[in-house]
Amino acid sequence: MEITVSPEEVARLVSDASVEVLTEEELLTLINERKVRAYIGIEPSNVLHLGTLVACEPLIRLAKAGFKTIFLLADIHGWLNDKGELDQLQEIAKRNQELLQKLVRAKGVKDSDVEFVYGSSYQLNARYVTELMRLSKLVTASEARKAMDTISKRDVMYKVGSEIYALMQCLDIGYLGINVAVGGMDQRKIHVMAREYLRKLGYTKPVAIHTPIILGLDGKAKMSKSLNNAIFLDDGEKEISEKIYQAFCPEREAENNPLIMLVERVVFPWLGRLEVGGRAYLSFEEFLADWRQGAVTARMLKESLTESLCDILSRISSA
Repeated sequence: MEITVSPEEVARLVSDASVEVLTEEELLTLINERKVRAYIGIEPSNVLHLGTLVACEPLIRLAKAGFKTIFLLADIHGWLNDKGELDQLQEIAKRNQELLQKLVRAKGVKDSDVEFVYGSSYQLNARYVTELMRLSKLVTASEARKAMDTISKRDVMYKVGSEIYALMQCLDIGYLGINVAVGGMDQRKIHVMAREYLRKLGYTKPVAIHTPIILGLDGKAKMSKSLNNAIFLDDGEKEISEKIYQAFCPEREAENNPLIMLVERVVFPWLGRLEVGGRAYLSFEEFLADWRQGAVTARMLKESLTESLCDILSRISSA
């Protein structure tokens, strides 16, 4: 696939789908040189939820611009994070891959433009383990543990496996030849560690692109199945409607409002518009102004958001 927009426009599109790029100058250089090789790691612990759409958006925009993109199905990472036995996680990873393939097709990306890699396909081989040992000699246990603060399950947070997880995620970037790493803001410390240490092993210093963490429907914590506050990519219309109806959504408030986040980070990137009460909003800023003024009520928003999310998930399921 050939790039059909300018390098500056590609960089802008990626930046718009992110909250931080380390650094924008480095990313633009890679785009100009047409050397982008980007990835995101997906830990296969359950059915994917709406947060996946947000996390994958920069990667998808790079794929649409003609660059090589990789989804790492991190089954061994999930095993280390006590998300299940390895054989179980590999089965979940297969189902995740099917959903991710539908997701990228629904966004107009060809199957040939993305690659799916399983961690277990290379992370146990001798060369990888040797590189992991080399990295372990550079990174302190404290650094590795701090990098996992927002990633580890609570019951594995202080186990050595958590520190190995951090080193592996860092190494994956170099080992797979990645120069653009995409992930949520909870991945930031690991990406910063990768930017510092991979060069010392002879790998390229990667650009790091970070996306926002989507609040769960309760407005209390990030979207997660374990907290029963998520909309999953295989939810039906009835489930979506019930979940949105019950969701936390204070009138006129935009900060820490999960439904406003979904409008900004899911609806507009996917549909380019939001229709509320017979009015079509063509930009998030336009909608936000009316929301803050009370011209759009929570009830109106919930009705509209339900329709929009059903549309998006229908596009994915039928792709």
